[in-house]
Amino acid sequence: MGLRTESLGGAARFSWTSWIPPRDPRTADWPFIGNLPFVLMLTLGYCYIVKVAGPRWMADRPAFNVKPLVQLYNISMVLFNLAFMIQFLRHSYLGGGYNIFCQGMTHSTDENSMKVLSLCYWYFWVRVGDFLDTLFFLLHKKFSHITTLHYTHHALVVWSGWLWLTYGADGQTLLGLIVNSGIHVVMYTYYFLAALGPHMQPYLWWKKYITKAQITQFVFLMIHILIPLVYDCGYPKGMIYLAFSQGALGLTLFINFYIQSYIKKEPRKEVRDNEAKPIDCQPDKTVDEADHRKSKRA
Repeated sequence: MGLRTESLGGAARFSWTSWIPPRDPRTADWPFIGNLPFVLMLTLGYCYIVKVAGPRWMADRPAFNVKPLVQLYNISMVLFNLAFMIQFLRHSYLGGGYNIFCQGMTHSTDENSMKVLSLCYWYFWVRVGDFLDTLFFLLHKKFSHITTLHYTHHALVVWSGWLWLTYGADGQTLLGLIVNSGIHVVMYTYYFLAALGPHMQPYLWWKKYITKAQITQFVFLMIHILIPLVYDCGYPKGMIYLAFSQGALGLTLFINFYIQSYIKKEPRKEVRDNEAKPIDCQPDKTVDEADHRKSKRA
């Protein structure tokens, strides 16, 4: 699926399919996939609720105790992401015949390809479930945590998942879902442990390494997605540039967070000997900057 031209009446005709793939026929009749009004209403409605309707509704109400729900959410996300990572690997690089160096987009309907696509579909709905994260902030009246970066990131992730399912979710970018699922297993494990209380803080010294791992993830995946540009394995170039742009944005945000949190911030002094102060900044903003305060929800 390389860049092609065909002679037509002495003129060169550009092959757009090398840049933008056709609509994936495998998901044409799947609920909500390819339905533009749906994803518009879902994401715009979410943004309106978390920035306008939600804060207005909670303004004269006391904060809710959502800690049990948050802990259930955290452990559920650990299990979901672990399951996705294992199943994606099983049906791609460890048993599905995927080439880890360069994997094209085939729109194949064989059993294994359809399994991968089905996993991507449910992965999309788990990302929609990430909207609950913002709902917890609302119910606990942590409005300052619902930053522009936080809610726009959640909305853009859902848009991205919808777009890939519409045009083809398999191929080169699948490695990104696998790596990201693994990162989220570690991240939500940290959130769960941190929410157990201040007594856990001495054991959570590794939090900044989660941010480093995510920065490394972005760099690695940005390099990996560029491979089809120099080695044509049938992955559309337009999708490559889209994925690379998303990675560049995420990398910029994570590097900025790391600089602000771990380089510019002065180290805190201990209040007394052998007593560690509670850590104020969360390991990373993992693509949503407010996540770093989950351990402080009541």
